[in-house]
Amino acid sequence: MAKIETKMEDLEPVIDRCSQLMQGGDYSGALRHAIEHPISSKDAKVKEAAAKNICAAMAGVGAIVKFIENAEETEHDTLMKYTFKGMDIYRNENKGKNCAKFLKWHDELVKKCGLGVIMRAMVDKKC
Repeated sequence: MAKIETKMEDLEPVIDRCSQLMQGGDYSGALRHAIEHPISSKDAKVKEAAAKNICAAMAGVGAIVKFIENAEETEHDTLMKYTFKGMDIYRNENKGKNCAKFLKWHDELVKKCGLGVIMRAMVDKKC
């Protein structure tokens, strides 16, 4: 069964809610909300907006290990996928300072899931 194509107007309420949560300091809640509303789109603008939303939340999460421990097994691959995307997005900002946060995500995901999480994330073309 094919997934319904996500349009920007479908994504905007998710981004708005995540923004509200992040403004209130709840980055874990924002990340949880974002990954509970996955997108399915070939539209580059939709994919980029979703990635920036998720990566902004990931960059603000303080308790990375706790978040990973509480995440569903299937979400680990999604988190790794966006870890790579976050490193790409933030590599030229702040002299790459935010990339350190994504390297921490990478390290903790590999500790929890093993090396397979890297391969599964790399072959997933959805991000």
